Amino acid sequence: MDIGRALTYFSEDERWVEKTAIGTGLLLISSLLLVALIGVVGYFILFGYLVRLIQNVRDDVHPVLPEWDRWGDDLVRGLKLICVYLIWALPIILVSVPMFIIGVVVSENVRYADGDIGAVFILCSLCLQFLVGIAFLVFQPGFTVAFARNETISEGLQFTDVWDWTRDHIGNVAIVAILTVIASMIIATVGSIVGLILCVIGAVVTVPLSQLIIYYFQSHLYGQLARRAGEGGAGSGPGPVPAPGQEFEWTAEPAEESDLSAEVVPPAVFDPQAEPEPSENPEATVDTEMPDEGEPQADSAGRAEDGQAEENTQPEEEDQSGEGIEPNEDKSSSEPKSQ
Repeated sequence: MDIGRALTYFSEDERWVEKTAIGTGLLLISSLLLVALIGVVGYFILFGYLVRLIQNVRDDVHPVLPEWDRWGDDLVRGLKLICVYLIWALPIILVSVPMFIIGVVVSENVRYADGDIGAVFILCSLCLQFLVGIAFLVFQPGFTVAFARNETISEGLQFTDVWDWTRDHIGNVAIVAILTVIASMIIATVGSIVGLILCVIGAVVTVPLSQLIIYYFQSHLYGQLARRAGEGGAGSGPGPVPAPGQEFEWTAEPAEESDLSAEVVPPAVFDPQAEPEPSENPEATVDTEMPDEGEPQADSAGRAEDGQAEENTQPEEEDQSGEGIEPNEDKSSSEPKSQ
């Protein structure tokens, strides 16, 4: 886990002052209006914004800090995440609240010797709340990362999957839980001290600012967990954002299509440019065979070899072929001479 980067990454953004100021103002207004329950809306928006921050860290998106330009979407997204948190926190509510009520009732009505039975019940409720709170803190990265996959409540409530995910990454999950508690205590203390130094009025700004920095730190650690667990993003394994294994299969299909297209190229042999070649070869063979079959060509070759002796026989053969005009003229001219 890159702890140093989780503390300083937001300062790498060119507009980190503006974005942090907006978040601090949102927290301040929400805290002031929390009594009227209107401030809850501001916390919904902030938690939706933090979900986008986790997704950016998971997917290695730069800049990491999202823009404050999706107020409506962040409101819906944060409301869903709060519902997931409340359901996972039901054991704390079901254990601590009844024990606390019983302790108060008993302490007011029953007292035994020097001991206070009501105080014992209250102490037991606090102990149980502490133990269940640790369990909640351990499982919190799992169901938060699960919700960030598809931003659906059902994803965050897959108890078996969250249990298995937490068990498989218990080492990193424990480190994140411990770091979150320690960093929260240190940052909150520093913010309070700085606020007191600034004549108490500064606490109006430093307290919500320190709270926002704690959220920044926690969200970045959750994003690192998601990336290490292969929940999505560049170079990661199967997960939210379509799984890398599935991505590789998806990218392999176009490659196969390209191979098939390469195999289809050979039919280009049937182009018209390639057709004349086979057509010329038959002509050449015909030319070579014609001299063997044609008698006039053989006669012309005989003239060249035998000379004048065979010239007298050539007209007779030409008469048989239908070209006997010249031989008839020779006969007519020869008859008067014989007479």
